[in-house]
Order: sequence, then C-alpha cells, then structure tokens
Amino acid sequence: MRALVLISAHGRLERLARALAEGLESVQIRTDVMTADPSRSQPISVAPYDLVCVGSPSLGFIRGRPADDVQEALTRCTRLEGKRTAAFVRRGGLGTGRALKALMAALERQGAWVEDFADLGSEEEARAFGRRLKNVAGARE
Repeated sequence: MRALVLISAHGRLERLARALAEGLESVQIRTDVMTADPSRSQPISVAPYDLVCVGSPSLGFIRGRPADDVQEALTRCTRLEGKRTAAFVRRGGLGTGRALKALMAALERQGAWVEDFADLGSEEEARAFGRRLKNVAGARE
C-alpha cells in the first residue's frame, strides 16, 4: 500500500505532514510527502498511490478557505478520478470547518472520493489520523 501526503507550502504544515506519514507507516502504508509548488507546471501523477491525503492551513479567521497553492496543485493531479482521498486542515480560528469543506469540494471537483477528513492541531492528532486512514486505504495486517 502507498500513500501520498500533498500539503500547502504555507501554514507550517511540515510537522503535521511528517506525523501523518509516521501514522500511516506504522500501519504498513509506505508514504511520500510532497509540498505544493505553484512554480511547477508539470502534472502530478497520483496513479501509484492507493490513498492521497491533502492538507492545507485554514486561511481567514472567520471565512476560512484552503491555501491557493494546494487548490492549484489539485488541478494538476492526474488519475485522481475515483481515487480514495482524505483531507485535513491545520486548525486555526472559526473558519476551520469552512476551509475543510472547501478543500473536500476541491478534491471532489477532480473526481476524487473523500473518504475521511480532520482538522488537526497537534502532531499526535496527525499520527492518530494516519493510523485511522488504514481503513480508508484498505490496508491489511
């Protein structure tokens, strides 16, 4: 089993992404972490992955939204149609729920199946989310 964790370059998500990857790897899901890079224009193939996790900060204290670089990266993802995905946002302000819903909607516009989601505030929450995603990825013991 393989997973991709695609995160925004904004919002200090690196530690959460590494912790999420640790959680996935603890349940035998090999994981790659990629940061969205708006300067790149080439497609991002998600074909080799059984699960794609997408993370963003929650921008805007009340009217939350995901970061633009992640939304742009999703439009460059190929083979996302029908792919099992999970969305997460870094908790921040009253707009966290709105940002998470917008991120899930962006995934669904690309044809992905959003199987799970979370707002994460700590590395331990991210590890637990990664372990929980074992069921989404269909990993076997």
